[in-house]
Amino acid sequence: MCSDTKSEHSGTDEEGETSPTNNTQYQPLQTKRPQTRKRSTWRGVAAQGLVTGAVMLSSASCGMPVGYSAVLLPQLKQPNETLRIDDEIGSWIASVHSAATPFGSLLSGLLMDRCGRKLALQIASLPLIVGWILIGLAPNHGVLLLGRLVAGLSAGLTAAAGQVLIGEVSEPQFRGMFSSVPFASYSFGILLVYALGSLLPWRYVAGLSTILPILSITIFFCLPESPVWLARNGKPERAREALLWLRGGNALQARHETEHLTERVDLEKKHAKTLTSNRQIFFRPEVIKPFIIINLFNLMQILSGTYIIVFYAVDILGQINGHSVDHFMAAVLTAAVRFAFSLVASLLLVMIGRRALAMTSGLGTTISALCLGTYLYPRDNCVSVNSGGYFAALCVLIYVATNTVGFMILPGVMLGELFPAKIRGLAGGLTFMIFNFALFAVAKAFPFVKNSVGVHGVFWIFGGSSLVASLFLYLMLPETKGKTLSQIEDYFQQDNVTWVARKRGEPEKTEDV
Repeated sequence: MCSDTKSEHSGTDEEGETSPTNNTQYQPLQTKRPQTRKRSTWRGVAAQGLVTGAVMLSSASCGMPVGYSAVLLPQLKQPNETLRIDDEIGSWIASVHSAATPFGSLLSGLLMDRCGRKLALQIASLPLIVGWILIGLAPNHGVLLLGRLVAGLSAGLTAAAGQVLIGEVSEPQFRGMFSSVPFASYSFGILLVYALGSLLPWRYVAGLSTILPILSITIFFCLPESPVWLARNGKPERAREALLWLRGGNALQARHETEHLTERVDLEKKHAKTLTSNRQIFFRPEVIKPFIIINLFNLMQILSGTYIIVFYAVDILGQINGHSVDHFMAAVLTAAVRFAFSLVASLLLVMIGRRALAMTSGLGTTISALCLGTYLYPRDNCVSVNSGGYFAALCVLIYVATNTVGFMILPGVMLGELFPAKIRGLAGGLTFMIFNFALFAVAKAFPFVKNSVGVHGVFWIFGGSSLVASLFLYLMLPETKGKTLSQIEDYFQQDNVTWVARKRGEPEKTEDV
């Protein structure tokens, strides 16, 4: 991916030392000694899997309030419900969760940098527990909205921290798989709350939803902190101990990786000695380029319907299939498909590149959404089972599957891979803040848009956005499969703007976490 070779940068001598040069062109942050890749052990993979599993619990617990609105709103519209709602209150209940999430995302960057990735995740689970308690005991709409708001704050605190922690503890060959499985657990959380909501009253569902965040807090007490964070905060010995556990007791590999981390930190300090603030660092090419790529992708992902389907699954499927279908069960089925294809994506990320997965997902989402919109036109609200409603439902499932396998998974994977360590916490928090502000606006406006253009028009919008996103990713998204975090950072310091116009060539591989 990176093309910074010795032939292109004569300022680096044969021993890897940086020699004086008048060339002001970017020089990659090379360490003094070449690193060799060590063979992974099952103990090491299992240790990294345990950390990932704890993050998965956090992700599943955050997926539950996201999917909760899809089962809560229909129950609150029942004639015998004491807290009955109209469409206006319903749109606030669905969207207010995303209104609070950006503030949690911004705060998560500060927590990650000050307290560490692990402690930030433990702190993040506390407001989620409080939010569920408020929802379960809510005597009126105000308390219900407050509970949703508090739960949304927790989701913002969790999202970036989990992806950053996994990205920093995983070996490069496993990083894609481990970074994606929290989205599978996130989808499982949505599936779980759909299933519970189809069987139990909404207050009982809220009470049961406190179990996962409590488990997450408990398990994290037994796991190490990110070695990258420890090394960057003057704790190299603790970083070495963490790496020793994460690499299955391989003392040589742990020592080499610790030395690489500390050398990298020292070189960054020398390279950026003229940068005196986070603002100056933020506008460095290795930060601003991935920031723009990820945030534009997030916006197009939202407009492609990835999360709108989650928020309004029951209502959308009800209008597609007519009243002969159990819409709760149809929503559960879409959540099951999303969960299954999240697992498929985790496996595909090990076997194929990020770009191939993005293109497959984008084109599949585009075709299925446009076909569904065309099929539904002009029969909104009257497509019954007898007139082909099952075919429309099949198109929805194909849309969910193709959208999940790339568009839903990749932004989080990219966040853990593309941002440099020196500002990964802050940039990740800002990214999720922008994402959730945009998600709140789109979720709040969705009922109005659906009433204006119909369900068929909604899917046309989804398809068009997916097509634009596919073109954007083809031009801009770098291939990071098998690359170390250092190599990815070095790529973004090149002077090219698009991936397709990059300089060709491969740098020496370096050990990283």
